[in-house]
Amino acid sequence: MSNKKILIIAPAWIGDLIISAAFIKALKNDQDNSIDILINSNLVNVAHLIPGLRKIIPSETEHGKLSFLYRIKMGLSLRTENYDECYILTNSYKSAIIPFIARIKKRISYLGEFRYGLINFIKKPIDRKLGMVNRYLNLIDQTYNSKVNPILNIRPKKELIFSKYKFNGKYIVFCPDAEYGSAKRWPTNKWLNLAIELSQLYKVIIVGLDISIGDEFKSLESDKIINLIGKTNLVEVMEIIALSEGVVSNDSGLMHVSASLDRKIIALYGSSSPTYTPPLISKQKRDIIYKDLDCSPCFKRVCPLGHKKCLNDIKVDEVKESVTKLFQ
Repeated sequence: MSNKKILIIAPAWIGDLIISAAFIKALKNDQDNSIDILINSNLVNVAHLIPGLRKIIPSETEHGKLSFLYRIKMGLSLRTENYDECYILTNSYKSAIIPFIARIKKRISYLGEFRYGLINFIKKPIDRKLGMVNRYLNLIDQTYNSKVNPILNIRPKKELIFSKYKFNGKYIVFCPDAEYGSAKRWPTNKWLNLAIELSQLYKVIIVGLDISIGDEFKSLESDKIINLIGKTNLVEVMEIIALSEGVVSNDSGLMHVSASLDRKIIALYGSSSPTYTPPLISKQKRDIIYKDLDCSPCFKRVCPLGHKKCLNDIKVDEVKESVTKLFQ
């Protein structure tokens, strides 16, 4: 069978993109296929670190926006690429427009939002319990194994990072943010208490985007607790994680980044499911803390019951104990 020229329509969230790197790895290993990826422009820097890609095509579409004319124009511009196949990794109607307009002969995905015609090779959905990674791999009739664990090609500039942010030596990283919503964020006061507890044992670096979370850490800033929320770009955060002893994180994009950088992880799950989106790393290098309540996983951005018990029930001492065991 001849090698194929393939386009992948990538997910729009960083965590999902990292998981999809397992699909790219499997697709590349299957044959020496030529693989391009169409991806939201804010994730281009991450895509450049995924092995096996020929070309990264940035898209200026936004979450929740149809951008119909833009998608038509993009599809027309891709006709000259003469792709053999396209895999659409998302469920939305709009994500299937570009490959249809680009006249890609095989457009492979799940039906999703009633995409008859836009998708002309419709795969039967698999049980959600099999996980997102298998949802992707099922498109090429494969299942997950450790050989396709996502690994990002990053070479952190250690001295530059240490010089710019005024720290050095061994440290652990906190990722208290989760872009998806508050139902995935362990309460900030618990992060603060954990930082105080663990700073007696480790240097703690806190990273993320949400300035309001960063503001709450300001009173704790010291040579043992270094607050970098809102002060780094994504690649710098990835370098900081890559150089760390390990990471404590909500179920977030940075949790999946940490796994792809082979860092030990304590993963805190609330509204999401550790079965559906676990960190793709060996079980010896991770500890998942999840209360598995009757109301979870609900997959909501905000707790629909108002109590966020799934996360509030995770105790600081419980996480501290997990850290001291895994990071020893």
